[in-house]
Amino acid sequence: MDNNGATPQSTPPMHPELLMAACHGWHGQLTSLLNGEDHQAVPIEHRRPSNLAADASQAAVFVEIDIRRSNMMSPPLPTTTTSLLLQGVTSDGDSALHVVAAAGDDDRHLRSAMVIYSKTRHLLEARNKRRSTPLHVAVRAGNVDMLALLIRLAGEEEGGEDRRRALLRMENGVGETALHEAVRGDDMRAVAVLMTADPCLARVPDAGVSPLYLAVALRRYTIVRDLHARDNQLSYAGPAGQNALHAAVLQSKEMTELLLEWNKQLTKEQDEHGNMPLHFALSLEGEAHGMLPQYAVPVKKGKAIATLLNITKPTLELTRQLLEADAYSAFQPDRKGSFPIHIAASAGRLLAVIVLVTKFPGCAGLHDSDGRTFVHVAAKKKRYSIVAYACQTPALSTILNKQDNEGNTALHLAVEVGDWWIFARLFANKQVDLNLPNNNKQTPLELAVNTIPTGLYLILNSRILIQETLIAANATRGVFRRDANMQEYSPQSDAENEEKGSAIVSNSTQFLSVGLVLITTMAFGANFALPGGYIADDHTHGGTPTLARVKQFQGFMMANTLAFFCSSLAVLSLVFAGTPTVELPMRYMHYNISIWLSLNAVGSLGLAFAIAVYILITPVAAKTSIAVIVVILPIGILYSPSVIEKFTVLLLVLCIRPGILPLLRSSISKVMFLMCWPFIVIFGWQELSSRYQ
Repeated sequence: MDNNGATPQSTPPMHPELLMAACHGWHGQLTSLLNGEDHQAVPIEHRRPSNLAADASQAAVFVEIDIRRSNMMSPPLPTTTTSLLLQGVTSDGDSALHVVAAAGDDDRHLRSAMVIYSKTRHLLEARNKRRSTPLHVAVRAGNVDMLALLIRLAGEEEGGEDRRRALLRMENGVGETALHEAVRGDDMRAVAVLMTADPCLARVPDAGVSPLYLAVALRRYTIVRDLHARDNQLSYAGPAGQNALHAAVLQSKEMTELLLEWNKQLTKEQDEHGNMPLHFALSLEGEAHGMLPQYAVPVKKGKAIATLLNITKPTLELTRQLLEADAYSAFQPDRKGSFPIHIAASAGRLLAVIVLVTKFPGCAGLHDSDGRTFVHVAAKKKRYSIVAYACQTPALSTILNKQDNEGNTALHLAVEVGDWWIFARLFANKQVDLNLPNNNKQTPLELAVNTIPTGLYLILNSRILIQETLIAANATRGVFRRDANMQEYSPQSDAENEEKGSAIVSNSTQFLSVGLVLITTMAFGANFALPGGYIADDHTHGGTPTLARVKQFQGFMMANTLAFFCSSLAVLSLVFAGTPTVELPMRYMHYNISIWLSLNAVGSLGLAFAIAVYILITPVAAKTSIAVIVVILPIGILYSPSVIEKFTVLLLVLCIRPGILPLLRSSISKVMFLMCWPFIVIFGWQELSSRYQ
């Protein structure tokens, strides 16, 4: 084994007898082997001897092995010099001293280590394939007494102090000393032994991961305090130019406070990417949760999952502490030009953004290397809360129309990513210009038109709503011939688009038809299981519904009839929409009809259920019937929150920009009428039939 820890090709494997004796701490047999004795008896089962001077002859069971007759099982013992026997290594490159150091911590193993060291002293600095010394493997195995012995042996010779210090500071293949192993194993005893032997050991290595950084990253807070108590000049260095504070801000508020108390200059240090601890603290993502929990969790690579067990949240106190320690860090960009406010906006840290803008108003206008403000970044990353704050803060109105290096405003980026909520928030702010062109001469409307791929979309699709809203607000497009922007006609591309649209319609009709058939079945069955039952045959009008003359019963019958009628027609429309032999425009038309009728059928069936409950329960429990009816509406709202929210927000933003009168003259009023006509017919017929019955 060379000094660099490499195992030459000529290095022999460790002899099995030597390996077995080292693993079990049979120091007597080790002495015999290394003294060149022809030892024939090898124990395979060993009880710990009561006398420390006992050797391998005290083993419980012996198996006689004739070495001359076992050449095929193991090589013969070397008979020239004992140094040749100890040159053998395991497959991991471990020497005999490595094996003993990792095997145990009792008297037997300690005596075995002394036997091996007495024969070949250089093994104390030997390295295995991972470049670990016996000190590394002893600490990793938790053998603190063995560690203390090896350190004592290193210091017993002439110049022992220098040798011991050099041994303690030897690094393995990943640049870690034995102290790193003690920190990783959370072994306070080993830390105490190592730091006592070399009080400056926590300053090693000069570059790379220091023991303190490792302790902070692993949340070994007791060890962190102990290391600093033993050496207040220890290293804070971490990988890639980081320091311990970079790790602390991602781990613990208390540890951050402690490191700032020890060394405030850590806040000014940047890693190789230009990130300061403040950048790291602000990069902790804040998760926005809706009213309902997520049962199916969408996972994005590189993004942490936060659902039911999102107990801890990024604390704002860290940001305040770092800003108080170094206020200038708020104006320090990283290598990519992103300032702390950009990072906070990217992570969705609203409170951190508010703190930065409040304490340092100049942060709001800072541009990153792409020329973007924090509002640009928030729009690009779909951080609604950040954009909403900027829109409702008058002091930030001047940055809403700022353009980045590509000429895009925050509205352009909201249109580009297709986020309806962020777009609606910007659109509702009248100071946001809807017609600014970017460097490609694209206004937000032009961008909205060009970012929608060819296909079939529901009217409440976010990109469709964005385009419709901009058109309703009379936003402009680029100044050029409209046909010049169209792609050249190609029969092949036209055929591909038609095939794609046909596949979308066919797949959609399959799922929609299942629900419609179920509604049709329920409505059909309700007509023959009427509320209140039927009049007995021996009475006048026998066989007719008992509640036929009740006013609300007329409404129930009409609601149930409309549910059956609309769902049946919707199923028929789906037949046309899903038939490939029908031309695509006609399939699109019937698919739209089926959606409209299915919504009417669901509404009518829900209303029929509410009326039936009212008829049956009101005479005996009026409060219960009202409660049941009141519950139905919220359940419907919770079932489809995105649809109701989108439509509500659409109406609100259109009232703000175009106004109410243009809204009433638009197609929205027609859409609302087509959605509500069953309710008008049901309650109208209920009143009409009760008057002229």
